[in-house]
Amino acid sequence: MLEKGKISPHQFTIMIALFIVGGSVLYVPSGLIHTAKQDAWLASILVVGLALLLVFMFNALGSSFPNMDFTQYCEKVLGKWLGKLVSLLYFVYFFLSTATFVRQFGDFVIIQLLRETPILAVHILLIVIMTMAVRYGLEPFSRAIEIFFPFILLLFVIFIISIMPMIHFHNALPILDNGIKPVLGATVKSLGTPYLQLVLFLMVFPAVNRTKPAKKSFLLGTVMGGGMLALVTLMSILCFGAVFSENQQFVTYVLALNINIGGFWQRIEAIMAFIWFITIYIKITLYFYGSVICMGQIFKLKEYKSLTFPLGFITLFLSLFINKNIVESDQQAEWWTAFSLPFGLFIPLLLLVVSKVRKRGN
Repeated sequence: MLEKGKISPHQFTIMIALFIVGGSVLYVPSGLIHTAKQDAWLASILVVGLALLLVFMFNALGSSFPNMDFTQYCEKVLGKWLGKLVSLLYFVYFFLSTATFVRQFGDFVIIQLLRETPILAVHILLIVIMTMAVRYGLEPFSRAIEIFFPFILLLFVIFIISIMPMIHFHNALPILDNGIKPVLGATVKSLGTPYLQLVLFLMVFPAVNRTKPAKKSFLLGTVMGGGMLALVTLMSILCFGAVFSENQQFVTYVLALNINIGGFWQRIEAIMAFIWFITIYIKITLYFYGSVICMGQIFKLKEYKSLTFPLGFITLFLSLFINKNIVESDQQAEWWTAFSLPFGLFIPLLLLVVSKVRKRGN
């Protein structure tokens, strides 16, 4: 393993939960509501159930090779050259995802906050601190996440309590007015972001200092992160209704903008912005970490830090061109699940089946 640091199961849980929330807390609710209307909250719960099935598969695969990361057991199970080819495909997947989320971060900042600021300046700042985090290693990064987690949780609770006076329960009615088909469609569509992306944590799994608790942490982190997304989706519907919510690019941010309690507790969008900034930074950094480790394993390097600066520079260049604007980012969501299925489901399932068959044969 290139990663020498170790993290605790508790840190692993927090990392997964915040990874799921990162980016998704602003983008996912409106996409779900667009497909399933007022029943989107049902879809957001069902997709967590599907995600747990994925996590059971990831746990089985990770515990079969507790001292190897994903790229290492690709070569062990599939052979040297086919394994390297699969690892290269995963590097492309992780790297493109890094650039995509960097672009989403830049689009949000220049649209909602710093409209006169060049997007290049925003990307440079993000990529510099992302690169620094990866160079320090997984252990210091996980400790920083652990420090921020109580503040994020507290701010999230304050946000939920603050929007409660805006709730109108009739906005969620009638339930299943259009049948179950739109709900199932929204469930499958939202599987790609962020749940199929959890395959990334097979790169982190061997760094957890205890394998058995790590499996429980994977499940618990998925439930926590998915529960937060489901709650935000439900609140968006109850407060604004399906028609208004589905037409908002960042519906949870708009929720924060509309808070007004007693004329003095209002415009607390900074709370939602802070939650999103920290969580998407965690998500981007983990994707970049996965890219760097993947490339380092492909070339059998002794250490990975030498790759951080060149790959960081390429990420900066790619993030400016991967999507031209926020409209293209929205269109990307339409096919992202199909794009992620081979990486998040088919290939891990193949590796698990082949490894089990070989063990029985031996």
